[in-house]
Amino acid sequence: MMWKRLIQWGLAAAALALVVLGMTQLNVRENPQPAVKQSAKQDYQRTATYSPAGGRIDRHLYSQKQLRALTAITHGNQYRGNTSLDAVTTRHVYQLDGRNLANIVGADGVLQLYNESHFMTTRMVKDAAAFWNQVAGTTVVEVVSRPDRSDEIIHDGKSSRSVLGGQTYNGRGILFYPGNWRIQNLSQRNQQNWKEAALIHEIGHAFGIPHLGGGPLGTNASKAGVQTVELMAAWSVGRVGSPPENEQGVKSTSMDAATLALAGLSWQRSRRLAGWVLNSNRVVLYDNGRVTTTPKTN
Repeated sequence: MMWKRLIQWGLAAAALALVVLGMTQLNVRENPQPAVKQSAKQDYQRTATYSPAGGRIDRHLYSQKQLRALTAITHGNQYRGNTSLDAVTTRHVYQLDGRNLANIVGADGVLQLYNESHFMTTRMVKDAAAFWNQVAGTTVVEVVSRPDRSDEIIHDGKSSRSVLGGQTYNGRGILFYPGNWRIQNLSQRNQQNWKEAALIHEIGHAFGIPHLGGGPLGTNASKAGVQTVELMAAWSVGRVGSPPENEQGVKSTSMDAATLALAGLSWQRSRRLAGWVLNSNRVVLYDNGRVTTTPKTN
């Protein structure tokens, strides 16, 4: 959804956490929203926001034992994961605190994105697609050359509020506000990685992935001002409190893979994704325009 208000860390250091663009306006909602009735004309979203009736998942793709293993990962701890996802195992529903988690993935099971943003370049969008495809172990997002072939469009807007952008779920696509990028005193590499983390994060919300910062809403970390390595939580680099590991770039974790696996069970065309997380470890890394995948080492 949204990158939260730019706040100060340390003395004068500006940083980003997550803010949400709600169904029709900026508000305090911080995760994928339930499906809503949309008008026939959607300027930036051609595929209607979707969630299955009652949040029911497809139970044919993973065994109950495998679902337990996936939710054991996504349960996390105080500042990692999302305890609402436990319901995938206990009630076989994909919900956030009792509300269906929505996505923008079309009937073909692949998120089709078209880019009009200058702030997030098409190269960056392609890198974000490569990042998620490597996490999934298959193609789950593509960058298309025409807007009429897309599920939604990434574009820039103007806002008087201190938000960087987000996934709208209401026909306005993925919006970014370049004028609100106020990160300074960082290397070009760290600025690039932070922007890419924001883009990867918002595409994650388009899949239906909620925040993964701990607790039933996944927002414990952001509310406590705790910066993490989780790109679907409060991610930062080069600031007081930023994890040193983030200096290496934007890394996927088993949390991202397990949550994507659960999200895919709630799509219009349900898919078995990131199944590798059940028996192996890997890390997808974005660093300054390069995406690589390596086995995880302890």
